[in-house]
Amino acid sequence: MMRRLFLLAGLCSLMLACQHSPQKNYYYLTPQLATEQLTTERRGTEQAATDKTNNTTQLIGIGPVEIADYLNRLQIIDSQTNNTLNMADNAYWAEPFDKSIARVTALNLTQLNSTRSFVDFPWRSDSKPRYSLRLRVDNLARSAGKASINATWELMDNDTKKSLLRRHFVKTLAANSGAKALAQVYSQLLADLATEVDTELRKIP
Repeated sequence: MMRRLFLLAGLCSLMLACQHSPQKNYYYLTPQLATEQLTTERRGTEQAATDKTNNTTQLIGIGPVEIADYLNRLQIIDSQTNNTLNMADNAYWAEPFDKSIARVTALNLTQLNSTRSFVDFPWRSDSKPRYSLRLRVDNLARSAGKASINATWELMDNDTKKSLLRRHFVKTLAANSGAKALAQVYSQLLADLATEVDTELRKIP
């Protein structure tokens, strides 16, 4: 009898714990290059291209996208201080972080030029793009009220298997507290990176 009572008490405790478990919140990165951010000259150029044709004129590959191992987690890292990762309570990324970076980068670059189309790495042999963007994010963090990115991006010619350009991108922005604010400022940092990439993409056929 006592054994059954202990078992019943344990089940009741488990049920109460499940009922009071805090709700998990999920966040995602978004493209940040709104129309008003583009220069008047660039908007005119894009409108002219849209008026001429609705067809894709430039196919770009995205990837591989590599991120530091410590970033490769679903729970959001709220901040980094003194070589310590502080995890956000009940806050998670809605998708794998490397896939999220690739998705948002493609969307930002499409906003900057609507005639582009993107294919994710690894791509099929029958849809191999002539050019591709490789991206490595070594650091993406918030610390002391600021968010920063430290990344390397590279444009590849997949036909010749040669690197056309390789650059190091570092930037810091003010960052408010909270997981939502973190997702927003990370999105803006990636948008700024896309703006730099866009300048170089416009120089290739």
